[in-house]
Parts: sequence; C-alpha cells; structure tokens
Amino acid sequence: MLQAERLLSIRTICGICIIFLPLFVWRTQIWTTGNHITERIIVQTSHRKPDHELSSNTKNNTTPARAIEQNSTIGIQHVIATERKRISNKMRLFKYPAGESNQPAKQLTDLTPETGGTPIRSLLFTTNRSGSTFFGEILNSMPGNYYHYEPLNHFGIAQIRNESDLKASLALSHIKKLLRCDYTGTDMRKYLNYSKNNQFLFKRNSRLWRLCQLYPNFCWQPNFLISFCSLFPLQSMKVVRVSLSVSGRLLEDLELNVRMVLLIRDPRGTLQSRKHEWWCHGHQDCDNPSIFCKDLVADYYQAQLLLKNYPKRFHVVRYEDICLKPYEMTKEILQFYGLPMDPEVEKFINSHTKVNIGNAHSTYRDSKSAPFHWINDLSYGEIDTIQNGCSEAMKLWGYKKATNSAILGNKFNPILPYSLT
Repeated sequence: MLQAERLLSIRTICGICIIFLPLFVWRTQIWTTGNHITERIIVQTSHRKPDHELSSNTKNNTTPARAIEQNSTIGIQHVIATERKRISNKMRLFKYPAGESNQPAKQLTDLTPETGGTPIRSLLFTTNRSGSTFFGEILNSMPGNYYHYEPLNHFGIAQIRNESDLKASLALSHIKKLLRCDYTGTDMRKYLNYSKNNQFLFKRNSRLWRLCQLYPNFCWQPNFLISFCSLFPLQSMKVVRVSLSVSGRLLEDLELNVRMVLLIRDPRGTLQSRKHEWWCHGHQDCDNPSIFCKDLVADYYQAQLLLKNYPKRFHVVRYEDICLKPYEMTKEILQFYGLPMDPEVEKFINSHTKVNIGNAHSTYRDSKSAPFHWINDLSYGEIDTIQNGCSEAMKLWGYKKATNSAILGNKFNPILPYSLT
C-alpha cells in the first residue's frame, strides 16, 4: 500500500513538472532578454510587392489583419540601421545627376539628411481629383524615395488662397517642416494624431508603411519618423488645397531647394471625378464650377510669373498630356526634377497604364481613356453648366468646349494647344 502511494506521488510530481517546466523555460528566456516580453501585434497581410506598390491602392483605414510576433526588444536604432542598409542596396544602381539638371549630387551621402546632404525634393501641386494620385505614384516608384502624401489634408476642404492669411503661413510652415524631416512641436502632434486616425495618408508612403505594419508602436513617434525620413535621398510631396500664389513662396527658400510642378486637368474631368466623392458634396470650394475655375485662372497668371522668376525650378504639365504620352512626359518631368528615368519607373508605367483595375483611387488605369471619362459619365446639361462657369479657364489652359451633345459621340477631342509665354 505504501509503495503504491509513493508511486502515485512520483507520477504526480512528474506530471506537474511536465506541465510547468515549459513555462519555467519560457519565463527564463524572458528574464535573459532584459525583462522584455514578446508582444502580439496586428499587422496587414499582403503578398510580396516592390516597396512603392505596398498599400498603394487603399484609401480606407481598416486593415485586413493577422497576429504575428514582434519582439519588443528591437529598438528604433536597430530598425533604422537595417533600413539604412536596405536603402543603400536599393540605390546601388541609381544614376546620380552629378551636375546634370543643376543637381550636383554624385553619391548617396550627398543627398541624405542624416549625413548633412540635401535630398532631391520633388513637389507636385494641384487640386483634388486632378490626376495627382497617379502622378504621385510615378515619383514614388523611384528607389530611395520618401513620399509626403497630402500633408494639408487636416486643414480641411477649403482652398487656401490668401498669402497674408494665417492659415497660409501655417500651411507653408508645415510643408517646410516635413521636407526637413522635422516631426516635432504642437502642430506636428496634431498632424500625427490626425494621420493615425486617417491612415491612408501614411499608407501611400509605402516604405514608411511597411515598417508601420511591422512596428506600429514606432509609426507615429516623432523620434522614429525624424530618423527614418533622414535616411532617404529623394523626397516627393503631393499637395492639394492651396493656391499657387501661396505655394509658390516655397521657391523663395533657396536652402530648401525644391522643384515644383503644377498639374492641371480639364475642369470637366476634375468635377466629374469629384461628383463621386461624398466629402465634396455641398462644399463651394469643391463642387462649384465657377469658384473652381476662378482658381484655375488665377493659377494660370501666377504660373506665368513663376516661370519667369524660377524657370529651372517651376514647371507646368497637364494630366491629359501625361496620360496620352506617359513615357515621354514622365521622362520630361523627371528630367526637370533632376531625376533619371529609372528602370523601376519604367516598370511602374508599363504595369499601370494599360488596364483599369480597382476603385476610383486606384493608379491602375488605361491611361488613354482615363482623362475622358467625363464625356460618358456627365450629362450634356452638366457639361454645359461646367463650361459656362469655366470659359476663361478652359481657353487659357487649352480645353475645347463641347457645343452640343451630338459632338460628344463623334470621337470628340477636347485637347488644344496652350501657352504660358
């Protein structure tokens, strides 16, 4: 009887050891890593894509997710060091301008802020739904690019027109801080909080968003963003909601050394596209043809002035011209910015200009038909209303009026020559 009880006790002890020994080993591993724990985090799943294509076609804030392990012992500096090597590798075959197009950089360190270099800063200014998403992704397909996507989104829909307005001063200050990789201060804290709740603003910055998925506890931290942004030799920025009379003042900052392109689109195409956006309805600065086209007229005369004062740092292009001749126009635009026609850009153009895929915010488009959807989507009454409010703007920017509904069904070509000289 006693022997049986001893045997039972031994079995019980062994059972307890089997149950608790793995837990003991697990806890020991935690103690040996500096009392840090392994956290469960939620990250987006996707098939492997080039950096610039990650999350490029999503506009919402929801993230299809699964749980993966993230070791909290990995610090910001470790992530930064890894990304520094990654960028260096991506830039190995990059053709540095070395004096071409007045860009002196000969090597990576000439362009990275962390080494005291000045990035090639390529700015795009336009209005909502004027083809800038496609244009922006062309620039973002360049290796080593850090993409500031719609940095004034939190300013609201109203157009910023008055140079002396406080809002204009705040907008310019915000843009300059981002281009200098400065994410500090109360204004930036508001911007980061807004971006956290409107994540499409960060998702378009595909190289940043890849790390936000892996390390969400770093993503909106100023010290991480400053260090990460400072690794990149190229910066691009797509800006809407501000007039050219305000944005043009960025060209006065010689230290910032930006180059700026104004993107113009046929107002019929822009307003047709805005028609499908819920946030546009009922806002005078968004759905009123007369107000919108008054801005286009003002931008035309401001563009003339900037071309005269900054001929090597300011450029104008129409969305329709890019779509009809994507390769030639992209090469021209990149040359203006001081950038090469990189193989990654060519790959992007070849894959994104042949077929329509995705929703209204997708960059996969049959480029030859994309600018002219308004011809079939708008009634002639809607077209006539837009034309009546936009006569001067259309004349200045080279867009032909449709004089009746019949003409629209006969391979109507709305594109005319225009001149800023």
